[in-house]
Amino acid sequence: MFGWLKGKKKDDKNKEQSEQNQDQDNNNNENDEEVKEGYDPENDNSVKEYKEECITDFSKDYPGYLTLSKEEILELTEQFEAFEPNGDLRHEEGYKKGGRFCPDDEVVSKIRSIGKYMLKQVGKKILTGQLNLTKISFPISAMIPKSTLETSVHYTCLFPLYLNKAAASNDPLERLKLVTVSCLSSFFYTNSFLKPLNPILGETLHGTFPDGTDVYCEQISHHPPVTYIYTVGPDSSYKYYGYYDYDAGAGLNSLYITNKGKRFFEFKDGQKIEFNFPNEQYSGSFMGTLRQESLGKMYFKDEKNNLQILVEFGKVKKKPTDYFTGKILKDGQQIGSLEGTYLGYIDVDGKRYWDYTRITPHRLNFADDSLGSDHRVRSDLTTLLSGNVKQAQIEKEKLEVIQRTDRKSREEYAKKLQKEQKQAQKEAKKNKN
Repeated sequence: MFGWLKGKKKDDKNKEQSEQNQDQDNNNNENDEEVKEGYDPENDNSVKEYKEECITDFSKDYPGYLTLSKEEILELTEQFEAFEPNGDLRHEEGYKKGGRFCPDDEVVSKIRSIGKYMLKQVGKKILTGQLNLTKISFPISAMIPKSTLETSVHYTCLFPLYLNKAAASNDPLERLKLVTVSCLSSFFYTNSFLKPLNPILGETLHGTFPDGTDVYCEQISHHPPVTYIYTVGPDSSYKYYGYYDYDAGAGLNSLYITNKGKRFFEFKDGQKIEFNFPNEQYSGSFMGTLRQESLGKMYFKDEKNNLQILVEFGKVKKKPTDYFTGKILKDGQQIGSLEGTYLGYIDVDGKRYWDYTRITPHRLNFADDSLGSDHRVRSDLTTLLSGNVKQAQIEKEKLEVIQRTDRKSREEYAKKLQKEQKQAQKEAKKNKN
């Protein structure tokens, strides 16, 4: 189906993933080495004691996002053209070594107090990187009243511009460029220090953009946590689909997220673009500057047209780690390039396709005719949104019990079914003889 899955190329992909993981391990070690020798977070009196309170103010949601009509969106798309670069550009929250730092001291203080609390609850093994954090229950005060489903589809915030523009083009290479820019530029809006609520198995989301785009999302696995996304553009001009899976772990002063899964863009004429995601690194968990980085490599592959774009983060000489470079390849030969930083701008072949001061994301509206499994009707989410953290924790624990009970029932039924099938096979074999 996909050439890169065959033979030697598969080994190359495994090698690339191994190198990416090694880069992440090196970053973890560098961040952890910043901690003073003998440092013990549990005995750090500068970290405030944990309190059962909201981590931040939830009243301001997606400020400044566009809420245009269908006609206005299509007009904006038609008028959009890449423009001349105007030099280096980076947001003021860019940290000197790379990534984005958290500017809110109160949020930093609360995150660190929650970290100290988790050490007491789970033990120091959590800091060795040997525990998968996706299997650990965090207190609801560490979270915001949004499901991971909502934060996952936030990635589509620039689709009304770049994907509509791509769908209107007949040039496969230009489409590939626009898809790549849409994905890379979304990091500026989606990367966050605030943890969403883990989705419940079977939880769903349906969102729409005014241009006619429908965004669907469902949690299809609890452990490992797997989210499936399906998006259809106006008049089915494009589709975006695939699944999202991840692992998470922690070091003494860092936390990392290894992104997995596969995602695709597909257009009416059959062009299909597959891509992956970089890994995420959070450092300064207890000491230093709390910051977030996207690290590693990304690929955007169009097998049909023998096109691909390869992007590498954090390897630009004398630049912070949020800067990246990319190669545009045709039949394996470089035909173009891109560069920039996900905190400021993206230039492709000498033209600026994204500038955070000039391009504004679009607000995704959630459908009124949603299912009973909709992410917004969870009792823990609605209670947390009201500000009642204590009751929200109780609601969260109730939902966790339900999930554990359901999982046990499924496992027991699977064993029963397997036993019945074996018995039926024995009977069939006996009757045949």
